[in-house]
Amino acid sequence: MKLQHRGFTLIELIVVLVLIGVLAVSVVPRFFDASGTSEYLYRDQALNILRRVQIQAMQCTSPTCTQAELQLMSDRMGISNTCQNNATHLCIASRDNISMQTQPSGLFPLSFSALGVPLNDSGVRQCGNGNECRISFDGAITLSICIEEEGYIHPC
Repeated sequence: MKLQHRGFTLIELIVVLVLIGVLAVSVVPRFFDASGTSEYLYRDQALNILRRVQIQAMQCTSPTCTQAELQLMSDRMGISNTCQNNATHLCIASRDNISMQTQPSGLFPLSFSALGVPLNDSGVRQCGNGNECRISFDGAITLSICIEEEGYIHPC
């Protein structure tokens, strides 16, 4: 009776190892590198916070109601313990290597009127005279949020 050995040949093992090596070099780094994805995360979070603060201001019908105010901060220049991520604050972590610019430069703090119009801290229209306000998140890619004069908030 002849014994029949079952197993893989040396050629099959080498081919499998080469395929695993190619996958390890090309695909695996994409799972561990977040370049370009953090910008989407921060833009979406900022967009949701802006819309939430705007809706909260529009739902306030009492004359004694305090206006919700939005603060977007970056601790990129140095780690800060004062920045808090909550319903009206967005903090950009220094590890994400993203900077945030606003146009006009003194955009924050930002609040909204009962009609949803963006106001500065003095109660004056912030994005007026046909100019839109823009918040840009710059990292591996640049993504922006636009706030129109009438209060329409959208990615741009």
